[in-house]
Amino acid sequence: MSSIVSIDELANLLTVPFMHLEVGQVNDHAAYLLQFKGESHWHRHTQDEMYIVLEGEVQIEFHNQPTAVLKKHDTVVVRAYTTHNPKSQNGALVLMFKPKEMFQVHDMELGG
Repeated sequence: MSSIVSIDELANLLTVPFMHLEVGQVNDHAAYLLQFKGESHWHRHTQDEMYIVLEGEVQIEFHNQPTAVLKKHDTVVVRAYTTHNPKSQNGALVLMFKPKEMFQVHDMELGG
């Protein structure tokens, strides 16, 4: 039987902005809970990732594209090799879906 996971309980464990806590895994993908606060860094991945904002507001900056502004219950998929910089001025709780192997391979960090 699968275990029930409380998003509220996991959110209380988020002590560092942009730290990933795994909520659950489906095949080779996982859902991660993050607390966005401040600015992450410019980077890109070799695979797609999906953001779902549970609380607050998130801005995702892109090179040569408009900034995506996500509010509560908004979602966006950032496609592979798309350079982006996620941030939240006032803080946000975000659920992300991405391949588990993305944490076994280093992100391609870029100056920005």
